[in-house]
Amino acid sequence: MWAATRGRRAAIVGVALLVLVALAELATGDEAVLLALLVVGPLVAAARARTTQVAAVAAAGLALALPLGAVDGIFLETQHVTALVAIAVCGILAVVVARYRDEVASAAVSRRHMTLLSRLSELLEAPAEPELRLRHIAALLADDLADLVVIDLVGMGEAIAASRDPAAGRRLEDVRRRAPLPHGGEHPAMAVLRTGRPLLRAEVSDDDLRRWAAGEAHLQLMRELRYRSFAICPLISEGRSIGALSALRLGDAPPFTPEDLVTLEAFSARAAAAVASAQLHAGLRESEARLDAILANLAEAVLALEPDGRFAFANSSALALLGLTATEEIVGREPEDVIPGFEAADEQGRPVALRDLPYVAALAGEQPEPATIRAAYPDGSERWFVVRAAPVRADDGPVTLVVAVVEDVTAARRAEQRQRLLADASGLLGSSLDVETTLEKTAWAAVPELADWARLDMPDERGRLREVAVAHRDPAKLELLREWRRDHPPDPSDTRGPWEVLRTGRPVSWPSVSAEDIARYARDERHAELMRAIDTRSMHIVPLMAGDEVIGTLQLATTGDSGRRLGPEDLDLALELARRAAVAVENARVHAARSHVASTLQRSLLPPRLPEIPGLQTAARFRATGGSDEVGGDFYDVFAAASGWMVVMGDVTGKGPEAASITSLARYTMRTAALYEQEPDRVLQRLNDVLLHDGDDRRQLCTAVCAHLVTVPGGIRVVLACAGHPAPYLLRAGGELQAAGPPGTLLGAWPDARFTPLELQLAPGDALVLFTDGVTDARSAAGRFGHERLEQELRRLAGAEADAIAAALDGAVLAFQDGPQRDDVALLVLRARTPS
Repeated sequence: MWAATRGRRAAIVGVALLVLVALAELATGDEAVLLALLVVGPLVAAARARTTQVAAVAAAGLALALPLGAVDGIFLETQHVTALVAIAVCGILAVVVARYRDEVASAAVSRRHMTLLSRLSELLEAPAEPELRLRHIAALLADDLADLVVIDLVGMGEAIAASRDPAAGRRLEDVRRRAPLPHGGEHPAMAVLRTGRPLLRAEVSDDDLRRWAAGEAHLQLMRELRYRSFAICPLISEGRSIGALSALRLGDAPPFTPEDLVTLEAFSARAAAAVASAQLHAGLRESEARLDAILANLAEAVLALEPDGRFAFANSSALALLGLTATEEIVGREPEDVIPGFEAADEQGRPVALRDLPYVAALAGEQPEPATIRAAYPDGSERWFVVRAAPVRADDGPVTLVVAVVEDVTAARRAEQRQRLLADASGLLGSSLDVETTLEKTAWAAVPELADWARLDMPDERGRLREVAVAHRDPAKLELLREWRRDHPPDPSDTRGPWEVLRTGRPVSWPSVSAEDIARYARDERHAELMRAIDTRSMHIVPLMAGDEVIGTLQLATTGDSGRRLGPEDLDLALELARRAAVAVENARVHAARSHVASTLQRSLLPPRLPEIPGLQTAARFRATGGSDEVGGDFYDVFAAASGWMVVMGDVTGKGPEAASITSLARYTMRTAALYEQEPDRVLQRLNDVLLHDGDDRRQLCTAVCAHLVTVPGGIRVVLACAGHPAPYLLRAGGELQAAGPPGTLLGAWPDARFTPLELQLAPGDALVLFTDGVTDARSAAGRFGHERLEQELRRLAGAEADAIAAALDGAVLAFQDGPQRDDVALLVLRARTPS
């Protein structure tokens, strides 16, 4: 396009000269003086215009000369004919010059293209490393066809650039590295990557640069380099586009032509093959390197055997397993000459010979199953291996190689045994929260799986180390261990015994115990006799750690009964076992302490005993939920008040210390209010005010029933009020039953709560039964205990003594529920005495 534009411009200049000459001739009227100057037009056009364009200008000059001769009055005269001949000859000469020039230029381009294509053979000798080969390709083009060459490969992320100015190539690579082209962007290279079709652009505008730029730095660089024209071809290998090859001309360089694009396409096809070959070569080398690295670093032993059963290969793990240092020591040798001596057995303990190993079956062309064997070495150590073998065939023909893999699974086996032991020990230690039972189970947690005997020592309240539990695989020897400790307690100054572990928190190990050790350690002959009878062979003494505190020591020992010895790997297991045992012991201790605190606190929230009230029998039952270490939220109280007695029962939401504090607050607030108030509703109002204005802003809700009792002729006068609590039942001596009073409003919920008092009379034999919702909410598969069952039980108990009523109701609830208790249960029975 650039060459065509330049040719058109030259032709236009030639025509313009013809017009100027014609105008000058017309203006001067000079006879044929200026007419001969019409030869200038075609001659000027011949400098750059195409042959056809030059011929057109020459024809135009000759055409103008004819009418100008008529204007000058010399039409076809000698002077006119001479001018016409001169113009025609010069036109022909200009056409010849233009044709020769085009042929020379075409030949030069062809030579350049042929030179470039001939250099394609250099790609075969280019470095096999993909990046170096890409740079070689780019350099070839930059030498012969373009000012700047850029190669983008799929998945590469960075561009490879080459230029006649090396600095320009480096700058472009740096800019593209910092701002890569988006794959879906408008840049022509990305379009070629997506479509797989070549692209030619003879002229590039600044608008194009702005549209294609990946960033401001990229745009600035393209402007500085003065991008002029480009040709881009895809790099296609095996039918897929693997990259794009961009050739660019800069500044005033001539633009790319379709002929250039054809050359670039031919070059790109060979370049794609060269790139793909380099990538395959690099991939092969990488695969080989990875395979070598994998085999060299595999923890498993890998061996290869020839069809005749001799070794052909062994990796480093195999050499180490066989006690060798170099491959040369094994290649060409038979397994019987290389495999060290050991006693092999399968998982069931049956002997295994070399002929039973899988590689023998694989040599025979079979596909053997993996074999697990236990190898017992002469030094007393043992290891576990999984042996696999597979034949390698040539095109389903005879076996050409057998690959055997030997995996050392000793660590996995030991880990399996460790996990099984720790799981069993954790289950054993967690099965009780009793301190003494937990201590006893701690001693037995490792016997006999890990140790033959175990002893647990803990300091007493005076700091003396005491044996708190002992275990032995032979129960007959337990008394020997007890006598040893009783008559020969550990010396506090001994640096290899339990006192040292207790002081430092670090374990002490005896990998072996010899007769000389016994002689040095024994304090007297009986001491030595005991140690010889127990026959300890090895021992670990480890600390029981509760946080940062050593609360005791655990001794684990093996004896001649098993012939085992405790090693370093057993020390880690012993430490973990001791850690879990310490947690179990501390949990048992904490549980005991919490149970003591909870029971003490619970007793403090209930009256120690019910007071004697004239004319009235009283009985109560209370069972807290959550076990012995939890404080319930139900409470009751009976105490003297103004002009009579006050009876209260309540239920605070929640459990534990928070509920206990609200229970205490409620109980003692009502006791204090009763000193000034006789009406139960007023007492409840005071408690409501206190709960609403609690300084700790706990805003706990509470239900309660409050009753004021006065002995009157013929029975007991009762005035009661309920605050969200189940209404008490009035059980008449004759069996009539009724709920006493409305439930009222929860305490601690609303400041304007009001409570309605109810007055009733207890005649001799009548009973007032107060209870919490733990009674009616007791559950079983049949549902809730409910009010209906409670009423049936009460009617059956009409006329019974107060304690009999309380006991029967509590027993009925216990018998009904078939699971753990879900809520506190509180019962209080007030029965008017019958005259004696």
